[in-house]
Formats: sequence, C-alpha cells, structure tokens
Amino acid sequence: MVYCFVSTHNTIPSNVVTDFKQSVRTQPNLTLIQIIMTEKQIEKTRKLIKKHRAALAAEKRKFGAFDDSVGRRYYIAELYMRISDYKGTITYKKWFDKNFPDDIGSPLHSLYWSIAYFELGKIPEAKIYTIDTAFQNIYLHELILDREVKRIDMYEHGLDMLEFAKSRINIYKKVSTQPYLDWLSPFIDTDEYKEPVNKFIELNKLLKAENDKDKRIELVDKIRDLENMNRNRNK
Repeated sequence: MVYCFVSTHNTIPSNVVTDFKQSVRTQPNLTLIQIIMTEKQIEKTRKLIKKHRAALAAEKRKFGAFDDSVGRRYYIAELYMRISDYKGTITYKKWFDKNFPDDIGSPLHSLYWSIAYFELGKIPEAKIYTIDTAFQNIYLHELILDREVKRIDMYEHGLDMLEFAKSRINIYKKVSTQPYLDWLSPFIDTDEYKEPVNKFIELNKLLKAENDKDKRIELVDKIRDLENMNRNRNK
C-alpha cells in the first residue's frame, strides 16, 4: 500500500494527524496528503491526469488554442502532487509554461513547483520558486511554518492577501513535505531570500501610496522585472 490522504477539506480528522505524525518519523518526506491511498486510488488519479490532459490536447486540435474555462490546467498539477509524482509535476510545469506563457500563476502552484524541485534535489530551482511563492503571497511561508504573521501595509489585490493565505493554509500545509519545511525555515532567513522579497514589499508599499498613473505603471514594471529576474537567474 502507498500512503496518501486525498481529502481537500480544511478540517483534518485527529486520527489522521496522529497517523501522519507516527508515519513521518520513519518516512520524513510524507505530506498530509500522503496517508492511506491504495494502489487502485493512485491508478485512478493517473487516469484522471490522462483524461484531463487528453481533453486539453483535443481542445487545442479543434480550436487551435486553449479555452480551458473549467480550469483543467490547474487541476492537473494538483493531481500530480496528490500522488507525490514530483518528476511528473515538473514535466507538466514545463508543458504548462510553454502553452500558457501569460498565465499569472498562483501561490499554490508556485508552492507545488518549489516542493517538487526540492524533492528532486534541484535546490537552485527550488529557491527560485520558493521566492516566487513569496511574490505570489508574502505571508504564505511564515504561515505554513506556524510563525507569527502580521499584515503588511502594501498594495494587495486578491490571492496575495493575508486573509486569502489564512483561508487556504491547511491546503498549503497538506502538500508540504517535512524535509521541504526543514529546509524552508532557515532559507527564508537568508539574504538570498530576504533581499528580493524585501524589495518586492518596498515596491508594493510605494505602489499603494502612489496615485499618479505613469508612476504606478513604472512601479508595476519594476515589480514585473523583479519577478522575471528571479525566474530567469539560472538561465
């Protein structure tokens, strides 16, 4: 049997948490989504991945482009992570980036990429997407590490807000492996992490206070440049 917990509910039963704590002592790369999943359930998940990828491919053949109004492209990444197929996750990420280059991403997907890269031993890439996760939501890392978090007075507009991160924190925690969290805790205290993240905060503070349209555009461009510089620094 492979161990996997597949529920996406926010409330985790106490017996599941106990089982997880016992299992993680001997298998430290387990996550809270990795308890009690049978081989049959894993195979069912793999079939779902094939089904949704085939649907996207058919859409591209028929229309010459992707519509994906139902959000299959996002769900597929979740399915790969659900069964801890980190190699599959990154292979899919590369396809995703190629076919949806203008997608703005999300905190959860940046977290997926950073965990998957870490579990594959690709630390430079894990660092890039850990920082990218912070750009997506500045509060997420400290929340999943159970640190005290206070709202920052800066420009926010949706997925990057503290309230959003708090509302999804159990989902973020369930996909996080213990080795990744052990690595993350000291990494977010390094200059390598703090320098770009603090710059990001600084720019968004200025953006919130700025009313001039041209200056706002300039600040947004600087934020995009910072994000792109991080993603491209190993290329």
